[in-house]
Amino acid sequence: MYFTVYLLLLTPAVLAMAGPAASRHLAPAAAVRVLTCLVVTAGVATVWGLSALAVAGLLNVPPVRMRLRSDPRVLAAADPVPWGVGVLAAAVLGVVVVRLLSVWWRRVGDRRVLGAVRAIPAAGDLIVVADERADAYALPGRPGRIVVTAGMLRTLSANERAVLIAHERAHLTYRHHRYAAVAQFAVVVNPLLGRLRDEVAFGVERWADEVAAEAVSSRRIATRSLARAALATACVPGPPRSLAYLRHRITARVAALQGERPVSRWRRVWPAVGAVLAISIALADVGVALARCLNALAL
Repeated sequence: MYFTVYLLLLTPAVLAMAGPAASRHLAPAAAVRVLTCLVVTAGVATVWGLSALAVAGLLNVPPVRMRLRSDPRVLAAADPVPWGVGVLAAAVLGVVVVRLLSVWWRRVGDRRVLGAVRAIPAAGDLIVVADERADAYALPGRPGRIVVTAGMLRTLSANERAVLIAHERAHLTYRHHRYAAVAQFAVVVNPLLGRLRDEVAFGVERWADEVAAEAVSSRRIATRSLARAALATACVPGPPRSLAYLRHRITARVAALQGERPVSRWRRVWPAVGAVLAISIALADVGVALARCLNALAL
């Protein structure tokens, strides 16, 4: 474990570089799913690596070793993790837990705030807010809602409004907020995954763009809707919202809609798949080594 566990802790940096490269060869829906798989793998590798170091290292702390009446030579032969490394790993894990709880509590507060919006009378799943700012976003939950301001509706034509509604409805139908939440929590576990989180956020918007373009059977109308809404938002600034129509890399999204519908080229993704398989083997190896360490103590 002494070598494998440190290798395991370096893998998130590798996946953070491999993920965006792989996603460029995939359609948005496939890219989001692959990126989410990578971010989960990296998060699990981080937590498992730190946990193994913490357990194996803390067992070498002199007071713990004396209480367990373990032979230091047997323990060192089973898994030579210095007790200082174990203490450091345990401290980092504690920080991760505190950060996770903080983010979770913040999300609970956000849901409470948005509960007031959900209470506004809706026409089906659509809520129109009397606000002159051009804004639109999906509000996940039960029931899911699409929130659009009056200013946004006045900005767009009927066909463009259809694109907007289809885009936000795609967020609700495919539960894009779950992918975004997984990526957000993974970054809390390991800040090196920030780039993957940003790619997931961009990917869900591209996914919804493609669904909307297909719904109106016109990439040209979808492009025009996105561009016109972006111009209106630039003129009337407002705060960004989660799963908002105009939040992520508008220029890149417009350029993508002006091209052909993307298709997945899975042969280009094999390096990322190979990395995940290698990490899985490393996870198993660390687990076996940790079990060997515990067996040496007859626990």
